[in-house]
Amino acid sequence: MKFNKHIEIIRIFFKTPLLGILLIFFTVALLNIPILITLWRHSFDDGTYSHAYLIPIISLYLFYILQKAGKLTLREKLSIPATVIFIFSCLALFIMSNAQISLGYWCSLLAVLVTSINLLYKLNRYIAFPSIFLIFTMPVWGILTNILQEISVGVVTYFMRFTGVPTYVEGNLVTIPAGVFEIADGCSGLRYMIVSLAISSLFSFLYINNVKKALGFFALAIFGALLTNWIRITALILIGEYTNMESSLMEDHNTFGWYLYVPFMIFLFWWGNKLSDIDLIASTSNTTQTENSPSYASIAALVLMLGLSSTTFSTMLIPADAATENLTSDAAFEIQPKIHFYSFVTHNISSNDNTIKLTYVFNGEALDGKPSYYENNLIPSGWRSTRQENRQNQKIHRIFKEGKSALIQVSYEINQQQFSSLTAFKIARLTMAIENINQTKLHWSFIPCKQLNCEAELQNL
Repeated sequence: MKFNKHIEIIRIFFKTPLLGILLIFFTVALLNIPILITLWRHSFDDGTYSHAYLIPIISLYLFYILQKAGKLTLREKLSIPATVIFIFSCLALFIMSNAQISLGYWCSLLAVLVTSINLLYKLNRYIAFPSIFLIFTMPVWGILTNILQEISVGVVTYFMRFTGVPTYVEGNLVTIPAGVFEIADGCSGLRYMIVSLAISSLFSFLYINNVKKALGFFALAIFGALLTNWIRITALILIGEYTNMESSLMEDHNTFGWYLYVPFMIFLFWWGNKLSDIDLIASTSNTTQTENSPSYASIAALVLMLGLSSTTFSTMLIPADAATENLTSDAAFEIQPKIHFYSFVTHNISSNDNTIKLTYVFNGEALDGKPSYYENNLIPSGWRSTRQENRQNQKIHRIFKEGKSALIQVSYEINQQQFSSLTAFKIARLTMAIENINQTKLHWSFIPCKQLNCEAELQNL
């Protein structure tokens, strides 16, 4: 009787499609809290993705529109293709999260959400977009930063030729008589491009049915976003020159950019209205939703696979770290790397040559807790790397500071195997992820040199 009651509750949820979608969203999120933490850290709490708070709300609103339009219909029978795709998505999530591959588990989580909905609801040309729209909350767009930054430098250099202001460009530094401007990562135009992509894809989904019109609308949105950024950078350089770098805009670059971007968006929507050939919102007014029952086999597959691939459950199974001798902390040494999210670190100092050996242990509980975390800095503060080389499973950095030289010896370990290459280390993590082996170590040694060339120390390695 209790089982039948629970089934009836589930049926009530799924008879109203939006409630079923909400239940899927909530379940996937609850079972993958560690991934949500990384999304909060790298997306919602990052200025480039400041729009991220609106995306889930928009996604759910789109499902509401589809419900009113009668385009959310439950599968009454188990779909084998949908089940296979869903299982592969869950397997990818399990592997990528155990291997701690950030881009992999973000994309896999999105795939699990999309295929979960596809498992329970009949696929049509509309149903996938609202969940795929969540890609705009995920920090996967950073791979475009360097490319867009280089393009911005080139275009701004070209624009400055017509201003009459003497300009010298080296790398991403623009030198004018009043001072030096750096076209940094934040000047790549990525934030404007992401917002343009999100808005243009949403507008196309709701109002443009023709593929050629939609592609033209996308192209205009992307080009306009980048052009706005190029004009912003050029204008800031000119303002800096004519105000001798004393304008308040020298401190508030981003707000100035949005002032330029809003007029472009007004123009974009004006153009979009001319291209529109459907109105998905208006078409929902006279549509009624057909009630049907969900496939219990699909629900069972959904619950089972979501539970097995859950990153929340997997982190609960990781044992607590045992007490370790020679335990140290971030402030223990003046000379040390900057490492984030490790479980604990052990140290060993040689009394003969003052060599410092640190071993950082990552138990896999925090998905950002890994030797390859992008903000980890192996070079101690104040030192600079002059050369690096690989020796078997060790990477050697020659570093220099104020007439002193030293060697940094680094290796990455998983399952008692050490690697000098981060790429080889990541591949090893992937191959061992299926066995749920995810504890890793970073071995770091600081070896002071008696002579600047460090030849004696290199021979002893």
